[in-house]
Formats: sequence, C-alpha cells, structure tokens
Amino acid sequence: MALFIVSGITPILDFMQARLNVNRLVAAGVTFALAIGGTLLVGMSIWLSIAQLSEEGKLYRMRVSEIVSNAEEWLHDNVTERFDQSEVSERSEAAVADLVNVEHPPVVSATQSEPDELLANAAADLRAQLETFLRDAVATLSSELFQLGSTSIVILIYVFFLLLGNLSGYGENTLAYQVDRQVRSYLFVKTMISLATGIVFGFALWLFGVPMALTFGLLAFLLNYIPNIGPILASLLPLPFILLHPDGSMAWMISAIVVTCSIQVASGNLVEPKLMGNSADLHPVVILLALMFWGTLWGITGMFLATPITAAIKIALDRMEVTRPVAQMMAGRMGESPSVNAT
Repeated sequence: MALFIVSGITPILDFMQARLNVNRLVAAGVTFALAIGGTLLVGMSIWLSIAQLSEEGKLYRMRVSEIVSNAEEWLHDNVTERFDQSEVSERSEAAVADLVNVEHPPVVSATQSEPDELLANAAADLRAQLETFLRDAVATLSSELFQLGSTSIVILIYVFFLLLGNLSGYGENTLAYQVDRQVRSYLFVKTMISLATGIVFGFALWLFGVPMALTFGLLAFLLNYIPNIGPILASLLPLPFILLHPDGSMAWMISAIVVTCSIQVASGNLVEPKLMGNSADLHPVVILLALMFWGTLWGITGMFLATPITAAIKIALDRMEVTRPVAQMMAGRMGESPSVNAT
C-alpha cells in the first residue's frame, strides 16, 4: 500500500523540489505532515459521526419498537383472528358430534390467550434481535474504522521513508518506469473520481438527515477503489439507517435510497468510464478474478490493490515474447496481433 501511495504522490515532491528549491527530506517531511493532518481529520469525522449516532441511538431504538409493534398489530389482526375463527369452527363441529354421539370425547381447544402470548413473545424476541443487530453493526463499523485509522499511521511511516528515495529516476523504456506511469495515472484519476463521489454521497446523506453521513461519505470514497463491488457496498451500508430513521416517511426513504444509489450508478457507469476509459488495460472478467484472488489473499487491502497489481503484472508479461499472448488475453485482445513493445 505504501508503494502505491508513494507512486501517486511522488510528482508532488518533485514539484516542491523543483519550484520551492527544498531538499528531499524537507519535501518528504511536509508531505508526511499533510498526510498526518488528513488522517486526523478523517478520525475526527468518524468521532463526530459516532457521537451523533450515540445521541440518536434512543430514537432508533424507539423506531425499532414502533416497527415491531406495528408488525405485532398486523399479525394480531390477520393471523390471530383466523386462528380464533378456526377454533370456533372446531367447537361447532365438536358440538354437532356430541349431539350425534353422546359418547364422543370433548374437544380440548386452545384458549384465546395462547396465540396472544405466543405473538407477544415472538414480538419481544424480534425487538431484541433488531436492537442487538443495530448495536452490533454500529460497534463493528466503528471498530473497523478505527482499525483503518491505526493501520494508516503505520502505512504513513513506510511512506515517509520511501519518499526519501527517488522512485522516478528510471529510464522511459524500463519496466519500472512503465509500471509506475500506468499505476500513477490510474491512481490519480481514480482518486479524483472517488473523492468527488464520496463528497457528493456524504453531502446527499447529510441533506436527508441520515446520521454518520461523514463516515458513509468516507467509506464511499474508499470503497470506490474496489471495482464493481465497492460502489454496491457503499450504497448498501446506509440502508439500515435510512429504513430505521425515526422521522422517516415512506416517500423520504424512497427518495433517499434513489438519490444515493443514483450517485453511485452515475459515478460508476457515466463519469468513471468517460474519464478513465480503459486506463488499466484489463478485461472486466480479469478484474473480477483479480478481486477474488487478491481479496482471498490479503482481504480488503488486496481488493483495494487488485487492479493496479494486476495491471503491473500485465505490463511485465507484455514485455516478454513468450508471455505476451497471456498479456493480450488479460487485456481482452486475444484475436489481435500483439504489439511489438509495451507502451
């Protein structure tokens, strides 16, 4: 992760050295300080979101109780009454049987209070399960976000020491230069698109009054680096807070879901293809398989790095005559004549 970050921000250091006449150590120190400041801002946004959710936690619990009560009333009106009707029918049949045959044993049927007790117990269990799910989901999300922040500090330490070296002093025909150029181009455009998507997504949630809007905007920014799967996860994460909003009407819920999902669809299917094109030069099926492989190997970090790592492997394979057909297959150009040299 640190290597890819360094590849993306090395041009900033080169600019500072060329324009501001500072040495590499000062430029790396300034960049590291800015990165620490950004990490602190991210941590503060997470803390503010969790504090907001803590304040509204009681309202969400009341909303859960209200939903369970409504479901209990519906079940009572539609299920219990049918149960009572069937009970009356059974008693009538038993009375007819007694008239026909005096020795017919009496039918012992359930009292009316039994279905009500079962329904009340089921509603109480459902209410407890929903509250537990909501509490555990918030705790898990908070834990993962704080773990992400602590991991970012470790990554930044590696970034600082890597910045002290010069990773841009390669010849234009070398493999390292070609990999660095393609990865840098991919990361720059992807970062700009992800940043815009995260800001718009979080702002939309804030306008609708959804708690943890800052956190969900941050997650939309990070998950946008994961092709195909990331935007879907970013759209699904705020759904429980939208559906369980204390003051949310049906029209409000539909509007919030439609707007937030439309942002992800527009970003992934309109903006990103237009700006990025096929910058990674990989077939969509290859990207999906790379997500599965690197995700299995390194978890969420592997999914973040799946596309640039696979693009680098493709460039390396394209430089050798023996493996060039494999590179062409990864790019989806099996029927075309391979290029003489990778560009």
